[in-house]
Amino acid sequence: MRRSGRLTAKVGITAVLATVLAFVVPVFVDRHEYAKAVMDNIKNPNSENDATLRIESAKTQRIALEIHVVAAGVLFVLMNAGLLLVKRWSDIGPKS
Repeated sequence: MRRSGRLTAKVGITAVLATVLAFVVPVFVDRHEYAKAVMDNIKNPNSENDATLRIESAKTQRIALEIHVVAAGVLFVLMNAGLLLVKRWSDIGPKS
């Protein structure tokens, strides 16, 4: 039971750390459709262009969120793999 508690704590800590690190780094999404919607709204601000801009903005934010989530998952896997390798190497290393 004690070992599973430590494992749960390590997994929880790496999950929180990976999520924080993934969301701290800003994501820049460059979409032609969003840029076009912004320019159309600047040139001719009407309700149709405003609605198009809101839709394209929501799509861009969704893409940025997906990138953050994938980055958090990759960081989580890499951190846990790193912890596993360090533990394995420290167990194999010379004993003093």
